[in-house]
Amino acid sequence: METFYFGRLNYTSNYNLYNLLTYGNKFRTPDSNNRYGIFSVSVIDDVELGVVFTGELVKYQDLKEEEVVKDNELTIEYIKDAIQGRCRFFLTEKSHLIAYNPYGKVISPKAFCEAFSGVIIGADDTFNVDSEIYPINQEYEFMNFIKTMSRLETLIINLTPSNPNNRDIWKNTDDRLNEMNVKKYKEEMTVKKNQSIEIDELTESKIIMAQDGYGKAIGSGKDLDGNDVTVSTDSKESVMKKKINKDLSPTEQHFFIRDVFNKIIDRFKS
Repeated sequence: METFYFGRLNYTSNYNLYNLLTYGNKFRTPDSNNRYGIFSVSVIDDVELGVVFTGELVKYQDLKEEEVVKDNELTIEYIKDAIQGRCRFFLTEKSHLIAYNPYGKVISPKAFCEAFSGVIIGADDTFNVDSEIYPINQEYEFMNFIKTMSRLETLIINLTPSNPNNRDIWKNTDDRLNEMNVKKYKEEMTVKKNQSIEIDELTESKIIMAQDGYGKAIGSGKDLDGNDVTVSTDSKESVMKKKINKDLSPTEQHFFIRDVFNKIIDRFKS
């Protein structure tokens, strides 16, 4: 079985998404002889979701040393552009929902998000581009957890205004940020001594916006047993996931992925 993680690609560019994915740009992390690229992009036409792009984010090494037997002797050969790992992804053109399958420790969920965005940013030669993937959580999971804390001492909320749509519960915040031409929004709260932060309706709507894939929220404080605890919407445990048979074709995998995509989209109808 393969585990797909779900998130939302928040990006701005003068180019359409397909052109950015197929441009052929490569992303290299600092101080590394590894590169990432997006390959084998194809289009799935979904009656409900519209266009869905699927392909692979591939991590490969500039030059890899391998022991081989040659002419009945042990020797070393150097392989150029040796593949280290491959991650299948599905990305909706309309709502920018993304499902991706991390490759163990070789391409972690965090590394996938960083590299995928890096490839897109480098593909836009106008420099009028921004890209970031935020995870999507099970609905209200983060809020339900922090409400069980005996004391909420700090709360940090990072938001990116939605593109292309918003949800009624956080529409006012989203519209306000867009009207103010805000690219990134950050809010940090610290509690008074021996008190606990009280979450009001506005703050809760911002947290839900982050849970929906338009940002990140981090809360720290004490649990019911008095232990120090920190919870984040981008923790591995909080991200929506789906296990799918690894032997299925991309088209067959999409059949199962679309159920989760539709579940996320249904949130915006409430």
